[in-house]
Amino acid sequence: MEESTTFVTVKQIHMATFNDNRKLEIINIPLANLLLDNNNPRLAGENLKNDQNEILSQMYQHEELDELAGSLAIHGFLPEEPIIVVPENSRDFDAVNKDNVADYNYIVIEGNRRVSSIKLLLDESLRTMLDIDEDFPKISSPEIKDNLQTIPAIVYRERKNVDAYLGIRHIAGNRKWDAYAKARYIYDKVEQCRHNDGMTTSQAIDTIKKQIADRKDTILKLYVYYCLFNIIDQEIVNYQSKHIKERFSLLQVALGMGRTSIAQYIGVPPFSEIDFSKDIIDTAHIEQLTDITKWIFGLNEYDQNRVISDSRNIGKILAPVLSNKESTEYLKRYGDLAGAYELTGGEEELVRKSLNKAYKALGVVKDKVFKYRESEEVVQTLDDIEGQLKQIRILINGE
Repeated sequence: MEESTTFVTVKQIHMATFNDNRKLEIINIPLANLLLDNNNPRLAGENLKNDQNEILSQMYQHEELDELAGSLAIHGFLPEEPIIVVPENSRDFDAVNKDNVADYNYIVIEGNRRVSSIKLLLDESLRTMLDIDEDFPKISSPEIKDNLQTIPAIVYRERKNVDAYLGIRHIAGNRKWDAYAKARYIYDKVEQCRHNDGMTTSQAIDTIKKQIADRKDTILKLYVYYCLFNIIDQEIVNYQSKHIKERFSLLQVALGMGRTSIAQYIGVPPFSEIDFSKDIIDTAHIEQLTDITKWIFGLNEYDQNRVISDSRNIGKILAPVLSNKESTEYLKRYGDLAGAYELTGGEEELVRKSLNKAYKALGVVKDKVFKYRESEEVVQTLDDIEGQLKQIRILINGE
């Protein structure tokens, strides 16, 4: 039976990571020699310029370190799950051993949340400087403090030697990054294969697929989603790209594999048919991409033109609307998704539904309206309804 891309075996991870570019023994590295990774996919797009305190601050703000820090404060660091690092200078790899480990600095490739938590646990002045909440966990045991001074690590020569492991663990495995982090990671890897190894985009995608045993076109989808994100970021006026990151997965809901009416609306073909030597979206469809961005995400955090508040309505309502020219034009003109959806059955269906709604609404107030006979507003509204009915009768009778 084929192994799933969701459940990855220990054998797969071992085979993907065992090579001559890693130290076979686990080495305990002093915390002071560990540098947080500015290229951590969790922080993609933050432009932190390798400032360690800023990286740590961002990790605290976005990665919910409190619970993890609480566990570390009680149990210490579990040696069964060493972090993964590379020397700050890859040329130092051959010289590193357990006796001289403190002579070099190391970038944390896997384990940034744990290292961030430990740095905050052990350094009160750092917590104060970064304005960490006073309720952040504290260490009471001297033994735990001693345990956390050095961290067990697997040392690789350079970042690219860890790619297979990270892909298996965070893209296909059970320790997945969020949708944006995964897409950014895959996009970066594809671009590295193109620029460093002379591959075409399709060749790079196939290479990464084989690395992580991807049988569901996950790599292709993530790459296309991030390409579209880049177009939104670069081409759509006044769009704040950070606003999309937390709801990045909605791109997947909207586009699938390029076979949805939303994908057709923005001119994206089925993903398996994309010609990566050309622009994924041509300039003629930027207006449509702006529409989709506005309707699903909003052009800024407080954009009133966003019509999707429940992701399920992307497939249930927005997709059918965009399958119908009349309903699409209505949505573009009025920004009314519910009204546009009613048009998907045709104008006659809209008339029937609207008349039925009006009839039911009048039935609700019929037995109550007498209590408000002195209300000028109620009387005026009834007069307006009567006037509308007369006009409808004239049109129906062809007068």
